[in-house]
Amino acid sequence: MLIDVHTHTFPDAIAERALKKLVEKTGHLIEPSGNGTVRGLLDHMRRDGVDYAAVCPVATKPEQFEGILKESLAIRDGKRGEEAQRHLVPFASVHPSDEARFDHLAQIAKSGIKGVKLHPYYQSFTLDAPAMLDYFRCCRDQGLVVQCHCGFDIGFPFDRVCNPARVAHVAEAVPGLKLIAAHLGGWRDWEEGARLLTGKNVTLDTAVLAPDFGNDDARKILREHPADKLLFATDWPWLGFAEGVKYVRSAGLPSEKEQAIFSGNAAALLGIAEPAPW
Repeated sequence: MLIDVHTHTFPDAIAERALKKLVEKTGHLIEPSGNGTVRGLLDHMRRDGVDYAAVCPVATKPEQFEGILKESLAIRDGKRGEEAQRHLVPFASVHPSDEARFDHLAQIAKSGIKGVKLHPYYQSFTLDAPAMLDYFRCCRDQGLVVQCHCGFDIGFPFDRVCNPARVAHVAEAVPGLKLIAAHLGGWRDWEEGARLLTGKNVTLDTAVLAPDFGNDDARKILREHPADKLLFATDWPWLGFAEGVKYVRSAGLPSEKEQAIFSGNAAALLGIAEPAPW
């Protein structure tokens, strides 16, 4: 079984335009491997043998909460097709500046959606600010998984708003939080991640994009971080699934650790019991 805990989709009507805008924002350093739609995601999953994928939307404004939750529930409840219902695990998103953020987090939990996605750059917050620690405590108390971009972002100035030191602070300050620190705990800040996160009680995802596959510190984290604290991820459509699998395997890990990364850990976190038929 193969489970990806970090993918993105866009509404069909804007997917092409959204991807083009994001590529331009990065200075064409990366290009998408897919078209960014739900159909495109499912087609690539089927082709590459991916059983489940968490779909992680980002509310860039507080008022986007309702629309995002509606779409997440539509995926879960089969309104976007039976394949999407069987194979996608939709997350929701609550902007940290939302005045009703705690009520909205409770609403998500009550709805049965598994978790929320955060992105400090697109949502303009510092990961371990006091207000965010309260946000994370609410997520913990509601039993929500938090999938959060960590490290730098390719489309923004290199501000240290969610670097590995801040990830470590959140993990220490909010024990019991189901936090997934994306990009091995800090995109392009892997030297700090290797120093501060390796071996700690912090769950990291493996979403490293192709231009950084050769980074020694990132591979060190893959090799030395506890097997039960790593989750397979691609950040699709920014990396293809086959490429993501190849990257994890390039670290030369024991088969038991690979199995935990590719499916075992995510299945336990997301409550998945078995592969879903295509």
